[in-house]
Amino acid sequence: MSEYSQDHDPSTGAEETDAVAVVGLSLRVPGSADPGSFWQSVTEGVVSLRADASDGGLHAGQIDRFDRFDADLFGMLPAQAAATDPQHRVLTEVAWQALEDAGIDPERATGRIGVFVGCGSETYYREHVLKDEKTVRVLGTEQLALGNSRDFLATGLAYRLGLTGPAITVQTACSTSLVAVHQAIRSLLTYECDIAIAGGATVHLDEEQGYVFTEGGITSPDGRCRAFTEGSAGTVPSSGAGVVVLRRVSDLPGTGENARAHLLGSAVNNDGAARMSPTAPSPQGQADVLREALAVAGLEPADVGYVETHGTGTTLGDQVELAALAEVYGRRPADSGLALGAVKPNIGHCDSAAGVIGLIKAVLAVEAGVVPPTPSQPGDGPDVELGSASFELPRVSRPWPADRPRTAGVSSFGLGGTNCHVLLTAAPRPTDSGDSAPSTRREPHLAVLSAATPEALRRKARDLAAWLEGDGADVPVGELTGTLWHHRRALPERWATALPADPAQARERLVAALTVLTGNGGRRALTAPRLAAVLPGQGVPLAGAGAGLAAVDEKFAADLADLAAEVSRAGGPDLADARNWPADDPRLLDTAVVQPLLLILGLAGLRHAERHGLAPALLLGHSVGELTAATHAGVFSVADAVAAVVRRGKLMASAEPGTMTAVRAGEETAVRLAAGLEVDVCVLNGPDNTVCGGPEEALAAFEERCAEAGLRTTCLPVTRAGHSRAMAGAAKEFEAFVATLTLSAPTVPIVSGLTGELLTDAQAVDPAYWGSQLSNPVRFTDAVTTLLEAAPDTVLGLHRSHAATAEVRRAASAARRDLLVVDAADRAGADEAADWYGALAALWTAGHTPTGPARPARVVALPAYPFADQRHWVAAPEPQPLEARHPAEAPVPDLIATADDAVPVTATAGEESGDVSTADAVRALWQDTFGIAELRPEDNFFDLGGTSLHAAHLVSVVNDALLVEIRLQDLYENSSLAGFIARTEELAAERDDVALLRLLEEIESEEGQNSHE
Repeated sequence: MSEYSQDHDPSTGAEETDAVAVVGLSLRVPGSADPGSFWQSVTEGVVSLRADASDGGLHAGQIDRFDRFDADLFGMLPAQAAATDPQHRVLTEVAWQALEDAGIDPERATGRIGVFVGCGSETYYREHVLKDEKTVRVLGTEQLALGNSRDFLATGLAYRLGLTGPAITVQTACSTSLVAVHQAIRSLLTYECDIAIAGGATVHLDEEQGYVFTEGGITSPDGRCRAFTEGSAGTVPSSGAGVVVLRRVSDLPGTGENARAHLLGSAVNNDGAARMSPTAPSPQGQADVLREALAVAGLEPADVGYVETHGTGTTLGDQVELAALAEVYGRRPADSGLALGAVKPNIGHCDSAAGVIGLIKAVLAVEAGVVPPTPSQPGDGPDVELGSASFELPRVSRPWPADRPRTAGVSSFGLGGTNCHVLLTAAPRPTDSGDSAPSTRREPHLAVLSAATPEALRRKARDLAAWLEGDGADVPVGELTGTLWHHRRALPERWATALPADPAQARERLVAALTVLTGNGGRRALTAPRLAAVLPGQGVPLAGAGAGLAAVDEKFAADLADLAAEVSRAGGPDLADARNWPADDPRLLDTAVVQPLLLILGLAGLRHAERHGLAPALLLGHSVGELTAATHAGVFSVADAVAAVVRRGKLMASAEPGTMTAVRAGEETAVRLAAGLEVDVCVLNGPDNTVCGGPEEALAAFEERCAEAGLRTTCLPVTRAGHSRAMAGAAKEFEAFVATLTLSAPTVPIVSGLTGELLTDAQAVDPAYWGSQLSNPVRFTDAVTTLLEAAPDTVLGLHRSHAATAEVRRAASAARRDLLVVDAADRAGADEAADWYGALAALWTAGHTPTGPARPARVVALPAYPFADQRHWVAAPEPQPLEARHPAEAPVPDLIATADDAVPVTATAGEESGDVSTADAVRALWQDTFGIAELRPEDNFFDLGGTSLHAAHLVSVVNDALLVEIRLQDLYENSSLAGFIARTEELAAERDDVALLRLLEEIESEEGQNSHE
């Protein structure tokens, strides 16, 4: 646990309950794709603009991945991704990174997450998408609008990330993203949402995007932005994106999230009409918004030590901003100077994203305790007069003065007059609580990793392994594994491993396992997998069973103690310390002891599984394990079940002595070899695994016959021959005892070992069934077949059930079923806690959602998600001569996204000529709709990612292209490619082509007459 230290007063007047914490942030700007490299560039005074371009032109700043997108991660079809505005795509990826930086998984976050974002103009939509006939024809205008219009920027982001709070697009030109932060703060403080993401993006559409300098305009003549420098004549347009994640400070305790800064207050206004033109700035409007923000924050101007300015580098803009700053911040004590900064000289003007990028710079400054510089550049003139003797423009970074509060302001002023100012301060540093003593229990660790694709999973493993040997070398293993489990989205491709309790061993084992994973892979998780549980019967080694798990899990130990006490109350053996009995303890061969012990181990194990979120949907118990299953399913109450099993054990123990042996043969062979002997088939564990029982002498003779037949036998550690004729008397007495109990229908399906079928409600409440179950053979082979027919996705074997689960594995393999079978507390002498964590790891990879490691005291900053390097792009049409070609002759771009080393997505190909079959035409339309080059006949429209909107448009396109009348219902009923082709061919065959041609001729004739008129 951690608590906030009191060694730093975040403000002089704001109540902490009114403060909002920045808990996560991410950005993508020229020269930097993450906050760490951005901060390094800022503090080193790096300029990431191409002022010295070799072609002599003026170039806008560009970001990485402006044309890339991880469509798989965000559930988008390749064709849909290519036709989506890159601003929407970039903002989606940056928002994902910001949430990961915060340690927030929207699927598991408590409360609602709001979205407040904006972006630049819809140039991609106008100049690329709408001008491409094939894109419009294949996807339709409605889908294209959803992926390009600013109206759907916030709502689209909320959909892709699964966010349920307010989703509001903000558009105030250059101040958009800081106004979005202001709106997010207000939404948090009015409890409209509990977490908010805020920011913006502007993306230019060319790697070598140029711009034009116009005398008197706002752009720079030399490709450099020189804010607050004499002779500065403009700014440099740049691509950029930034997002911050915000949460109320009062909600932070217990989340593990780290406050990077506290936002103390903000204000927004507009310049109104008191200015020269609609695009001119107003010193009065800017001064007013500064004053209002200070009042909201409860601060005096002298409390602020740094202001990240709007700082565009335009002559008028800089003059007006300095005048406003001087009016509000200029009157201050001589010993309380104010440092000014501007990020645009480093990276250019990122338009809609500029404000939040300035805020991120300020957050990093107060967090690090460093006053960042504004870079010096070749050709700079002297600094302009800053308007106040207390103002300075640092040109090199320096430590924040120790006697000054780390409080800063951030300004962003929009073209059109919407002004915003935000005030922030350093968050108190977390300190160790000391309220709780460290636990003396040393549990294993559980490390998990997931991604959208196998390749991303391998890259993620490689990055984490490198981080563990570098920046993460000193991070506590528990904080690492807790962050991976609680603070990362669980994606479909998964890998997990149990690690030793010792931190050094755990780290070494994890690095080794991750290194292996980089070459292999994990498992693809299922959606809502069904779990079956298998419980063992008598004959398994029980020495030490339960000891390892009880040592690390207090609730499991308590369950064992409570159930053991219940056994004692029912007149059964003392099992309080059974987990400490040695392997040669004679009690472990006593049926009257072993059966109650199996019951309490099984019930405690099932409860333990359910506490960890693993509730079986199907139960299979071997012999006495079936009574354990019935108890868990509610057939018996716990007290009645304990009494019944105690009585059952005593009755079996009082039967004539006998023994049992397993022979590698089927039932027919075993019956033949036992002919004439007092030997019965007792258990059918597999096609060639039969257990026979009887008196010792008879069984010895049986074993001799087996040996003569070349069959191997294994004697079981029992003193009675269960499920044989020797149990007839015990079965009758047990039936009579069960008749005194209250039985109920099972609430969970149970596979019967007596019949090999599902246990019916009538059988479950019939005492005769439970008597027969004691004396008749256990048809486990048939029961396993029934279990497989019930189609569970995973099987969990509980305490010492390895022999039983081995048959499940064999049968699944024979049936060619990809079934995950996992054993918990598997073998005698093994580390039960490690086994259990290994089972959790395997079940998590299969798609289950068990309770994992403890939530970490703090979220660890881990390597970012490795987005797919996939280009998704619709090329702008080539300039056309005046005598433009007929549209049918124009090249059309391929919407199928490909990797860089394959055919690029912008490659063009002419339309096919000549006759095309209906099947080929339908297949091509499906390929265009999804952007997938290779489709199989069995591919399902909806499994590929098709939606009702895609379906409606595809039906319309097919009808127009093939002149058929296919309905939406036809697609729903024939959703495979082969099925849809067959239905389309069927309708095409019914078409009257002669009548259709006559109709087309009449239409063309009418159009000709109308044209002539």
